[in-house]
This record gives sequence, C-alpha cells and structure tokens, in this order.
Amino acid sequence: MLKKTGRIFSFIIIVFTTKQLNAQAFLNGDFEINTAAVCDYNMANATWNTEMANSVAYGAGNELDIMQTSCPYGPSQNGTWFAALAFPTGSDAFTMQLSAPLVAGTTYSMSFWDKGDVACCPPGMPVVIGISTVAGAAGTTVYTGPTPTGGVWIQRCFTFVAPNSGQHVSVSTTGPTRWSHVDNFILNGSCTVLPIELMYLKSVCNNKSNVITWATATERNNHYFSVEFSTDGKDFIEIGKVNGAGNSNVETKYQFTDFRHEGVQSYYRLKQIDFDKKFSYSLIVGTEKCKPVFDFQFDIFPNPANDHLNITTNALETKLIITDPYGKIIYENNGDANQTSIDVSQFGKGLYFVQMINDGRTQTKKFIKN
Repeated sequence: MLKKTGRIFSFIIIVFTTKQLNAQAFLNGDFEINTAAVCDYNMANATWNTEMANSVAYGAGNELDIMQTSCPYGPSQNGTWFAALAFPTGSDAFTMQLSAPLVAGTTYSMSFWDKGDVACCPPGMPVVIGISTVAGAAGTTVYTGPTPTGGVWIQRCFTFVAPNSGQHVSVSTTGPTRWSHVDNFILNGSCTVLPIELMYLKSVCNNKSNVITWATATERNNHYFSVEFSTDGKDFIEIGKVNGAGNSNVETKYQFTDFRHEGVQSYYRLKQIDFDKKFSYSLIVGTEKCKPVFDFQFDIFPNPANDHLNITTNALETKLIITDPYGKIIYENNGDANQTSIDVSQFGKGLYFVQMINDGRTQTKKFIKN
C-alpha cells in the first residue's frame, strides 16, 4: 500500500512505436549519393560503379556521365545531380537497387524524368526500363519511353506488373543516337499520368484550305480528338473528329484538313477525349486568312522582237521588270491590264529577261531583240 507524502513524483512514459516502411523504394533514385567530381564525363563502367552508390553499370558503351546542375548540360531535375546515357558503339546501361525485392505478379507504378541533350548530340533516345534479379543485367523490359524532348525535363509515369522478384531496376536506351538524361526515379509515388503528351500542334495554309497537324509522344486511354475552330480564339465549334491511338509509347502523327473556312482568320484547338469521357484541351494555334494559290501565267511575243514586245497575262496587279543578261534593269513598270505592249526599239541587240511579279511570286522568260 502506497502512502501519500508531500513529494511530487513525475512519471515519464516512453511509448515505442514502429512505422512500417514502404516495402520497396529506390536507394539512390536521384543520384545524389555519389563521389563524382563536378561533371564527370564518359566514365567506364568500373568508374561508375566506384563513384555511384547502389548502382551497377553494365552497358557496352562505357561512356556514362554523372552531371551536376552547374555542368554545361544541366540543370538537374531534382537536387544537384543527374545521369546521362550515350549510345556510341553499344548502349550505356546501369541498374539501380531497390530497398527490397519486388513481389512477382504485383502491380507497381514508377516515375522518372528525362530530357534530350541539346549541347552535344541531340535528339536523345527513348529510355528503356527493366526489372532484374541480378545487379548489372537488363532483366525483363517493363517500359520503353518516347524520344526525350531536347533540353526539357518531362516526367514519365507508368504502371507495370512485376515479372519477377527482382530488386534491381535497369536503365538503358534504344539508340542509335546519343545522350539522354535521366533523374529522380520514384517507385509507387504520386504521379499524374497525362492522357496524351502533345509534341506539337500546327496550322498552315495550303492553297485554300487549312491543314492542322499534330503529334503525340505518348497516349493513355485516348479515344479521339475533336478538332475545334474559332474566328476569334474564344468561341469554338467542332469541325471534325480524328481517332486516337488508345495507348501508345511511340510518336504518333495526325492530320486534319479544314476546307470550309477560306479567307477568314482561323483559330484551332484540340479537345482530347478519353474512353471514360474525360477530356482536356490543347493550346490554340492560328492561321492567317487562307487564300487560294493562283498560278498566274504570261506570254511574250514576237520573239525575237524588233520594235515592240507584247506581253499577255491572266493575272492582275502585276509588276514587270526587264533586265539585261547582267541583271541591269532596263525597264520597270506596274501594270493592271491583261495585255501590255512595250517599246523596245531603243534596246540594244541581244538577250533580255522579262520578270513578271504577282503577289510575291515571280516568273521569268527571255527574249531576243533584233
């Protein structure tokens, strides 16, 4: 039995808790754990293995790079360091160690960032990811990316079913060009998979129609594109549909021709629609008033000429220039008639060139003065 006293007792209760860590994670997914010098270029596999922690190089290229943000080929996407792979005589490649083996048959997600080199050897090469049970071996391929964008870091996100109980993720490229940069590998992290990765969207006037072209680097669940038109860049209407590729990791090109809006300022955008009805919009591109290309013609007679040279044309608002063989302008005039007669009686005997200019286009013919 405890007796009360005037003393005050303090009890410190220490509660031990355990936090369950993720079963698998990259041990050095951002390449920050290394002993490389600043901008360590063209390293042999053995050098990489000495300097880069939790990674084993095995590619035949023997030109791996460990780069810093301060390097000419920087900056990094995350932290200070990133890696670069070449494809000289055989692709550079390396494996990255996970904290624990994957569980075969289990679905995982992975993300990383890539960009193509622009300072040395563009355009870069698609990155290939594999799962291996052995360090320094390619294992089973689970992802092949699109061609990296030059000088721009882009996040690649994908899911895969573990083909084995590998603890090593292999990274290589497809070739045959050079230098792809990679950084910030994350397993089972937050990653927004874009429905499409739009490489470009263009609109050009081709005769009296507007041709809209675009290309995607990747597509996820992409049902179709709705091509939308506007005269002011604000209020759009649908003018056509183009089926998407569904799911794709390779460059896919598309084209749509608008025959209905000749002679008006035109703006276009894409509405991308998923199979589950979700949609997103592209940026807006514009085309100046598209006019039909007019192939004008002109004739000259008589040829050779004595006193007068007659010129006929099917074009209006033309400009005429006559030069000698050395380019000196002998005659110049603006005309708006279908036939023009030019007094050449004072021209010296010999060869001359007649240029007719219409709407920025030029045609040239030659005649002889007797």
